[in-house]
Amino acid sequence: RRLNKEAFSEFQAPAIQLLSKSRDLARYWELRSRSTEDLVAAGRDLARINATLELKLHAMEDIRKENLRLREMLRYPNSTEYLTVVARVATRDTSTWWQRMLIRKGRNDGIRPGCPVVFGNRVVGRVTTVHLNISEVELVTSPAFRCTAFLEGDDPPRIVHVSGVASNPFTTGRAKVSVIQPDYTPPAGQVAKVITTGLGGVFPAGLILGTLEGGVTNTAQGNLKEAYMVPSKNLDTIEEVSVLVPKYPTAGEILMSPTDRIKLEEFK
Repeated sequence: RRLNKEAFSEFQAPAIQLLSKSRDLARYWELRSRSTEDLVAAGRDLARINATLELKLHAMEDIRKENLRLREMLRYPNSTEYLTVVARVATRDTSTWWQRMLIRKGRNDGIRPGCPVVFGNRVVGRVTTVHLNISEVELVTSPAFRCTAFLEGDDPPRIVHVSGVASNPFTTGRAKVSVIQPDYTPPAGQVAKVITTGLGGVFPAGLILGTLEGGVTNTAQGNLKEAYMVPSKNLDTIEEVSVLVPKYPTAGEILMSPTDRIKLEEFK
């Protein structure tokens, strides 16, 4: 059964990639069909934006050099735990709009099951299934998603539990934050962020999962609190993501049996 599913996924992968690339091509010709006046106005706006970005790039280059100088002085090791693979979103199923997406990178690009999927410093989800040229990503709003987190304003930080909530495509996807301690109070005047702990060997610490929505409420038992979380990135409009591929074996891979480890090496 698993072999049949894998064969079917590989069979439909070229069609999914073709559909995604055809949308990009249609967008290209749509832009080409615009009038000269529109293109000139867009060119002026783009020139202003480019000038602003160029100034920011110079400032960032100075910061980068200063960062390198300080690292050399302190002999601070560079973070080399992950390789970043940028991937375009191929397609999404309306029946599972808030649960998963397909991306145009797969086994041939080094993607492995369990890899974190992010947009900047914001969590999108994690890879669940990998094929040759496409991969399935489970979103933070999927009911199957589980993760530990810290809440902004909780000092000292205490672990909470984040899980996706089932929803239909016509509503905003959310996740549920549970096991909140009864004495926790969100920061006054701002929306509390939900941040990854780095525990569990999946997500690096310090990534933003989302923000609390509507405050926290007591559970039915009254001994803990819970809240709903909205993702930190608009998952309905996202077109490109970054996949963080661990350079070294994860805890789950280390605990594998010898047979499973051989299969993993063959997979890589």
